[in-house]
Amino acid sequence: MEIFFDEQERVSEELIETMRKAAEISLRKEGLDPEICEISVSFTDGERIRELNREYRGVDRVTDVLSFPQFDSVEELEEIGEMTGVMELGDVVICADRAREQAEAFGHSFERELIYLFVHSIHHLLGYDHMTEEDKAEMRPREEAVMEELGITRGEAAPEEPAEERKEAPAGGQAEHAYQKALYRKAREVMKNAYAPYSRFTVGAALEAEDGSVWTGVNVENASFGGTICAERTACVKAVSEGRTRFRSIAICSSGGEVEMCGICRQFLAEFSPEMEVITGADEEHLKTVKLSSLLPGRFRL
Repeated sequence: MEIFFDEQERVSEELIETMRKAAEISLRKEGLDPEICEISVSFTDGERIRELNREYRGVDRVTDVLSFPQFDSVEELEEIGEMTGVMELGDVVICADRAREQAEAFGHSFERELIYLFVHSIHHLLGYDHMTEEDKAEMRPREEAVMEELGITRGEAAPEEPAEERKEAPAGGQAEHAYQKALYRKAREVMKNAYAPYSRFTVGAALEAEDGSVWTGVNVENASFGGTICAERTACVKAVSEGRTRFRSIAICSSGGEVEMCGICRQFLAEFSPEMEVITGADEEHLKTVKLSSLLPGRFRL
């Protein structure tokens, strides 16, 4: 099993060996000979993987992993292997920055996150995806079986589902719901700074820009009432003031449980990113996510 690493100094020899073992297990379970298989692995930062994501998937945002299969099917791969004695599966690009963020969100090690992302990407190289529930039901057990054979169980990390619903290759992402939880926690943490002496109803918001930066805000009330500003707009104004005008998602929480975005905030945010995700819920275990455009289908335009 040959794994070619770019910028190998980013990971330890022990981790490289575990990745090699993960690849061998994945391939053997698919009936392939690891001895003649090759995979190229690169580690990059958020800016570079965003460029790749935009160029190849048409998605202008940071993701955690991208997979670039060398062939259209395993059958084609096997045919080439029989003729040449080598099966080049393709390329894997892992965003180390996002992997660290997700490791923190899941509460496990950076190394553990890299292993899962690598196993996830290998299965994409082998033709698996999770565009539909049927696809997920086929792909996810295979990933879990590899992780279990490595001695890494769900309790050490594994999310229920991969991150982004990939609709075209190359594919990328892992456990979006965990990232939503992390964003929701940021909104909850900042909520204590809300200024609400009149309503006693505090709100916190965490707004993620497309470059991965997160901007928080709280509701700030005023005796004139009309001068009051909501948490969502506070976060947005902070972001725009620093040059961010494209957003991926916003999480909102309140002292009164689940809260919906008001009409003014919907119009305000739709000015910048009408397709952004809006995350709400009574707590981080009961979140719901909708597109802003579904909350404001007929926004005002000039």
